[in-house]
Amino acid sequence: MLSQRGYNGSVLSRRRLLALSAASSAGLWLPARARGAGGSQRRFLFIVAAGGWDTTYTFSPAFDNPLIDMPADGSVRSEVNGIPFVDSSERPAVRSFLEDWGRQTCVLNGIELQSVAHPACMLHMMTGSLHSRTDDWATMLAGGATGDPLIPLVHLSGPLYAHSQSGVAIRVGEAGQLSELMSGDALAMSDVPVALPAPSIEALEDAFVSAQTAAHTAAAGRAQEIAAQAVDAAERRERLEVLADQLDIAGGETLLERAQIIHTLFSDGLARCGMIQHNGWNDFGWDTHGANELQSDHNEDLFGALSGIMTDLSSRPGSGGGTLLDEVTVVVLSEMNRYPRLNARSGKEHWTFTSAMLLGAGVAGGQSLGGYSEYFIGEPVDLGSGELTAGGVSLGPQHLGATLCQLGGMDPAEHVPDGAPITAAIAG
Repeated sequence: MLSQRGYNGSVLSRRRLLALSAASSAGLWLPARARGAGGSQRRFLFIVAAGGWDTTYTFSPAFDNPLIDMPADGSVRSEVNGIPFVDSSERPAVRSFLEDWGRQTCVLNGIELQSVAHPACMLHMMTGSLHSRTDDWATMLAGGATGDPLIPLVHLSGPLYAHSQSGVAIRVGEAGQLSELMSGDALAMSDVPVALPAPSIEALEDAFVSAQTAAHTAAAGRAQEIAAQAVDAAERRERLEVLADQLDIAGGETLLERAQIIHTLFSDGLARCGMIQHNGWNDFGWDTHGANELQSDHNEDLFGALSGIMTDLSSRPGSGGGTLLDEVTVVVLSEMNRYPRLNARSGKEHWTFTSAMLLGAGVAGGQSLGGYSEYFIGEPVDLGSGELTAGGVSLGPQHLGATLCQLGGMDPAEHVPDGAPITAAIAG
């Protein structure tokens, strides 16, 4: 039987290498990183309203501005727990959320994106860059997790940009595909016959190992990295297989139900970050080029779920003697905003200035930072006080990323060198 000697002197058999390859294809690789890397125990739940929300339905109460088309549903400007918002009987969940959780909520307004295209805006919002070879905020934070959680980033749905830390993300799939792959049910349910092509399996295995060896010889540095990862990958796979029958990471039809899956992983110490995409009411999507009034239904659905998420976090015991809400920061964002004026189809086009929300652990809540000019353009803000000032900084996604780094116990200057944290958003 062919074998390949690893760089640590051990022998990787043909079947052992195939097993490690299977772990890699399932996304169960642990990235090369030092054990005991810095970072706090804080966890992060990311919720992405994909398609572009309209903040004139929530945190942009510009009723006195004739340049901005506000909702024609009897909305008025209100303020609850220090947060100005657009109040309407059509969206009671927004007011209820702020009444219950406004003191744990910080709104960041006027974040500028460098595009009006969905893919570029999403990439920029999630990474602070328009370069595809980068890690998103969730992946970056998962890569800095202490304690080596089994699933550093559990990805149920939504964007995922992973480059240098690609091994920390476990794609569960909205239909629970990971569980089906682990159990073998995926093959049983397949309509495609499972058969091995000629030649024999031994010849195929030998060819695979030979190709791997050639690749290692051509790039010794990369080979050493792969070999180092292989040990950790095998350990992670074995741990996951042991827990396979106990982990319930499939299912969940609503945003709250999916969040509760991640909350359970947080409670069990199995994950640091979670990612969920919210597609709006009835999955109609937030990209409302027509019928912009759907934004009202989308926000009602979102804020109703957020209230449930915060309640659920506050009811679960944390690892430090308090509740999980004391240990989890919830990040809610969209990749863009809507143009301030309605179009001929009663919809709104794309807009490059948007908002985000930080909830829960470590957040200096009860405030709305940043803002928009009369032309709906983000205004400069003092990062320390949060006040609008001509000598301040125009907010970009990099400032959000640097803020999350600091909340996560990671050095913002190292991980987001072109951004600085919005310290006004961080408690004490």
